[in-house]
Amino acid sequence: MKRHSYLIIAAFVSLICSCGTQTTTEIGTGNPYLPLWEHLPDGEPRVFEDPDNPGKFRAYIIGSHDLRVGSYCGPDIRMWSAPVEDLTAWVDEGPIFTYNIDDQWDVMYAPDLVEVVKRDGTKEYYLYPHSRGWGREAMVCKGTRPDGPFTPINLREDGRFTVEGSILGFDPSIYVEQITDPADPDYEIGFRAYGYWGFQRSSAVELDQNTMYSAREGGTYIPYFIPASFRYGVVREVPGVTEFPALYKDQKPEDFNFFEASSIRKVGNKYVMIFSGYSGPDYGVGSSNSTLRYAYGDSPLGPWRSGGVLVDSRGIVLNEDGSALVERNAAHNTHGSIQEINGQWYAFYHRPPRGFGFARQAMVAPVTITWDEKPVAEGGTVVIRGYDPYAEDGIWDAKASNGDHYTGAEVTSEGFQIFGLDPYRYYSAGYACYLSDIGSQQDTWDIWDNSMTIKVSDKDIIGYKYFGFGGLAEAQKGLKPFEGTKPGNRTQFNLFLTPKTEASFKISIWLDGPWANEVWNGKKIGEITVPAGSAGEVTRFTADVSDAVDHLGQKHAIYLVAEGEGELCELVGLGFSRKGQKMAYPAPPAVKIYVDGNEIGLPDVPVRSTNANGYVTYGNYAAEYAVPADQTAIPAVKAKCDNRNVRIDVVQPESKTGTATVTFDYNGVVKTYTVTMTE
Repeated sequence: MKRHSYLIIAAFVSLICSCGTQTTTEIGTGNPYLPLWEHLPDGEPRVFEDPDNPGKFRAYIIGSHDLRVGSYCGPDIRMWSAPVEDLTAWVDEGPIFTYNIDDQWDVMYAPDLVEVVKRDGTKEYYLYPHSRGWGREAMVCKGTRPDGPFTPINLREDGRFTVEGSILGFDPSIYVEQITDPADPDYEIGFRAYGYWGFQRSSAVELDQNTMYSAREGGTYIPYFIPASFRYGVVREVPGVTEFPALYKDQKPEDFNFFEASSIRKVGNKYVMIFSGYSGPDYGVGSSNSTLRYAYGDSPLGPWRSGGVLVDSRGIVLNEDGSALVERNAAHNTHGSIQEINGQWYAFYHRPPRGFGFARQAMVAPVTITWDEKPVAEGGTVVIRGYDPYAEDGIWDAKASNGDHYTGAEVTSEGFQIFGLDPYRYYSAGYACYLSDIGSQQDTWDIWDNSMTIKVSDKDIIGYKYFGFGGLAEAQKGLKPFEGTKPGNRTQFNLFLTPKTEASFKISIWLDGPWANEVWNGKKIGEITVPAGSAGEVTRFTADVSDAVDHLGQKHAIYLVAEGEGELCELVGLGFSRKGQKMAYPAPPAVKIYVDGNEIGLPDVPVRSTNANGYVTYGNYAAEYAVPADQTAIPAVKAKCDNRNVRIDVVQPESKTGTATVTFDYNGVVKTYTVTMTE
């Protein structure tokens, strides 16, 4: 079993009994569904049989890895997985592929991974890592397990270039069609394969099954596949190309708006192509490629009809009076696909906190997909809509009074927990899905701390959709049951924040919406007053909300509305607690390093990955200590931590100007500090 780093954020529970009051903190997960410190964009979702547990299946997300801060991605293809029986139990499968040549590590962009089942039942896995190394973009790798290891199969002997015939390009995507009809000419091979790629231009090809990287002899190759656009509705001009053969003749090219990132799935008897594309003016907001769109057809190579928007990561909602639609998350780009798990379809995408594209996070949203038996050529359709399990028709959408209508997936704080978050857990503020100030959400890089803070100023609104006050009676769709609120719980709302002003300020708590009008039907259910002169440290504030929430069913949104002057606080976390329980702040372990008895300063952020160092984690830190010039002895290094569960190992320097290595192991999650001695 390769899994090596377990998701610890849902497992922390502390219990302290004092004067009849139980102090407890159980940390919950949300959306993003991976730890908040994990920056995995371009995620391609797959479901494969667990190689270590035959008959059991796991959901996998295979993505690039934002490690550099100053540029996209990093040197590894990263994989996380979860058993389909528990879609909150994601574990890190590690870097499943890296490539070093000439003492430099290739940067890897958006990958894909497919399973091929041969006629004899043998399973093979083909990884398309999208190396940015010169001459290696079309690299293809092969393995016998979904988590690797993977070996390149189309590189020349020198390892620098792909072999002749390697056809795939930017953002490669593969569709494998298993053949079960004995009359099919490919029955003995057992499958057909198709490749798709392109940046601001879309191409597609039928692949040679014997190579999985070259065009099939006599097969179809379409150099201009899906029409690309400069912005919504504006097609890129293609000199010498007057038609797009993969479109229906009556389908307008400007309806597609392709940017990059193709991904193909089969839904019923039809094929659906997901891609990053421009959307926005079609529902009354600005044009952005921070959206996924879809098309559908009768074959993997079309012809296609445009289906419209799948998800807009900007979080499209109604404005205050419902007269128009607005964005409540930042825009940059997005990439993803759809995947069915436990009978439920999901849209996978990524978000950029405050619009910062080098720290993107994996997101997911449920969708409902309807299709008919009629072929697309005869008028058949595939319709993908946002999903609400509590809506009578199962549909979520946002429609303004001016007629603008967003039909894509809803951006929420839930992730896979589509019946609402368990209210009786602690959640980082970073799970906010509604931000009146889209630049207020901050990054996180601490692998021991599942936390993102939000800077809060006067009149800011921060929203969380949704909390499952009605609970979940029994396990379903890969979710475990939990108890909701009920009369007698005397539920309190807990808010953890760090004051940033000497003046007093207020945070109002609203249910369902931040406005008490007919559009939102919001209700103010509590208020927190932060006194003047409050200490500038993480502090818990509470409000009794039992009258409003202890009788609720289903799920409901919570909005926080700030009132004060200027910058007020840094929002850290929130959650609800029952009668007799006190929610504690889950502070991460704090470490210290000493050289010759002197405490040294430690950095807040890790050493960034480069082509030279090839780092694939956020756990490497660097520090320095200036040794007195008159000292002749080799410095002695010690370390300590305020958490006894952290194991400490120290490798001492071998000379006065040598280096020491200090490792802190917290439940298998390791931070490594390299301390350099200087004169």
